[in-house]
Amino acid sequence: MRGVALLFLLIFSMGAVVAQGLPALTFHGQPTLEQGISVEPFSLFYEDPTGDTLTPLSVIERQRFAPASQMPQVRSGKARKMTRTSQVVWLQFRVANTHLTDTLHLRYMGGVHAVYSLYRKTNGSFQFNGSQGLCVPKTQSPNGYGTLPLRIPPQTRYHFFVRVADYQIMLDNIAGQLHTPQSVQGVIAQSLFLDRWLLGAMAMILGALLLMCGYSFFQYLLTHDKAFLYYSLYTAVACCFIIALANPRFTLGLTPVSVPYLGHPVALTFTHILGLLYALFLAHLLAVSQNQPSLWRVIRLMMVVLALLQTAEVIQVFTGTWISNNALFMLVDTLPSLLMGLILIVATFRSNTKLKPYLLTGQISLYVVAISPFHGSFVLNNISPVANLFLNYPPVYMMLGLCIELFCFSLALAYRSKLVEEEKKQMQASFAIKLETELDARTLEVEKQSQLLEQQHIRQMELDFEQQLTEIQMTALRAQMNPHFIFNCLNSIQLYTTNNNAAKASDYLNRFSQLIRLVLENSRSERVPLNNELEALRLYLEMEAMRFKDKLRFTVEMNTELDADLIEIPPLLLQPYVENAIWHGLMHKPEGGHVHVKVEPFQTDCLRITITDDGIGRAKAAELKSKSATRHKSFGMKVTGERIAMINRLYQTQTQVQVHDLVENSGQPAGTEVVVEIPV
Repeated sequence: MRGVALLFLLIFSMGAVVAQGLPALTFHGQPTLEQGISVEPFSLFYEDPTGDTLTPLSVIERQRFAPASQMPQVRSGKARKMTRTSQVVWLQFRVANTHLTDTLHLRYMGGVHAVYSLYRKTNGSFQFNGSQGLCVPKTQSPNGYGTLPLRIPPQTRYHFFVRVADYQIMLDNIAGQLHTPQSVQGVIAQSLFLDRWLLGAMAMILGALLLMCGYSFFQYLLTHDKAFLYYSLYTAVACCFIIALANPRFTLGLTPVSVPYLGHPVALTFTHILGLLYALFLAHLLAVSQNQPSLWRVIRLMMVVLALLQTAEVIQVFTGTWISNNALFMLVDTLPSLLMGLILIVATFRSNTKLKPYLLTGQISLYVVAISPFHGSFVLNNISPVANLFLNYPPVYMMLGLCIELFCFSLALAYRSKLVEEEKKQMQASFAIKLETELDARTLEVEKQSQLLEQQHIRQMELDFEQQLTEIQMTALRAQMNPHFIFNCLNSIQLYTTNNNAAKASDYLNRFSQLIRLVLENSRSERVPLNNELEALRLYLEMEAMRFKDKLRFTVEMNTELDADLIEIPPLLLQPYVENAIWHGLMHKPEGGHVHVKVEPFQTDCLRITITDDGIGRAKAAELKSKSATRHKSFGMKVTGERIAMINRLYQTQTQVQVHDLVENSGQPAGTEVVVEIPV
């Protein structure tokens, strides 16, 4: 135990000896400097293994500090990745003013770091002089070159401690430089002079991205195509990412005051939201959910992971850093987006879309151009200051990679619009051909219909003409029938007059006038009530019976089920058959005979009228060849047959007439039977 205590005392004593032997930067009054003086040769360094920025200075002071030659990791002049997420390095140096009256005014420029803080040791206590750096919101110096004032009175030596904190990447030397106010202005002027090229190039790239963003969003408003929406959102977030990276470089003053001083430099990265929108855009454009469902499930899971990580980083802005191991942070910060990109490249390779060349070019360009240099994979040395601005500044690669990728994606969207337009034209052409074919078929059908209608019209006109002609013919037949009745009746009247039978002539004439009135009334109509037709037939039979001096007997029988006032039949249809029975069957029979007229229903809508006589029969009448019979048959029966044919033709009915010869059991003729079937 005693040996251990002695060893610890020896080490502490050596640290104190080193501190006591620390050479001072000596000035004799206010110097005139054209460039800064590095404090590295006059400084001792100590790297805090805990990375804790809250360790008290009293504890730090007792640690073993060493010169820069023994700590090569603090002399990196270019960006490099660190072994841990957070790295805290302390350095101490002395400044002396030997002038008797002149006060020394200097500026300490600590370089580009996350945070560096200056403390002055006076009489065993430490005084905080201020902080500068990328994570200090109030830094307003260009390129992150914030300065801290050092005021050293005449004949005074001050002892300073500087704490330098970096995260992920070390961008500059640990040791800073001492400047006069004039040399600081020179550094700033030189930096601004060089940065004009970088600022112009970045502004042009950013302007191009903003233009693509606005154009795609306008396309979405016009077409409501989600591919344009996802593209515009992806481009907008990429622009925000680039602005966030350029903010400390050009001191844009966009960092909110609420961001914690010791917050992580990627406290609000856009890596995960970029990956999420990137996946939404490509998945929609490739229709992964429909064409590659198994891969879509993986992409959907990765999208959920990215959303959760982005939410965690937003929370981190207000709670400070929460990942201490650099390897773990790189895994969480980079791997999900990297895996998402690789999965989408596989999805693009497996797709059959014609957009594949454009999409693959953009995807591969992002990885080759942007991702590797952005994480400090290489540094170019021994190049000109202007080239150093572009080639050793990671955001340039990020912007260039994003610009190439988004430009390729915009070409893919333009080509997609062309394919959609061609598809629409093909559909329109196909629809036009189909419409033309249907129109031709419809035209042909209309022409056929027109021809058919014309034929039907012509046929209808012919039917109307035939109907009118038939009606005229029937009117003429009725006109012929009426004189025939009148002629027969006048013969009978003449007979009574010749025989000086005035009473009979008067009675006959009275009946004749009634018959003439009925005939004239019935002849005006196409159809008359059955009752009127039978009444005219009775008058005719009575007059014929008077003329034959009671040798003619007749009966008219009608079924009681029939309503003679409602049933209508063609007028003057039965009289010729009754007349034929009298003149053919009964005229040459000495004792006369009997005529029986029977009216009865037949089937559902048909009327059967049977006219039966017990005369000599048709065969005997033909032998006698009576002139009157021949005359009556040639005129009355002929006219009636023509009337029935016209009635059937005009009303599309089936009026039928059947003539039967009646024979006795001995074979002798017993008369004639005429059956008339009339549809009603």
